[in-house]
Amino acid sequence: MGRAEVLRTIKDSESEAERIRADAITKASETISNARVKASESLSTGRQSADDEAASIISEARSSSAKEAAKVASKGDSQLEKVAANGQKNRKWAARVVIDAFTDTT
Repeated sequence: MGRAEVLRTIKDSESEAERIRADAITKASETISNARVKASESLSTGRQSADDEAASIISEARSSSAKEAAKVASKGDSQLEKVAANGQKNRKWAARVVIDAFTDTT
């Protein structure tokens, strides 16, 4: 094997090593790019999941508070009816007291 052949073999080996290095850099860049895409997708999915969960919790809270408000309104309506009924019953008595007060002072 002559000197020229040895130098050519070395040069070929260096070229092959450079090609392998360039391929490795390309693959590393692709891997990093893919990892970034997956991380972004994961983040987006996580945010969407959190938003959905928050919306569900808010919906449940609204439903629960609406039921509680309906109970309170019903109880208030019932008490209002009692007050109105008692007022109706006491109207004659109150009118008599007022009339008696006027007739006693004259």
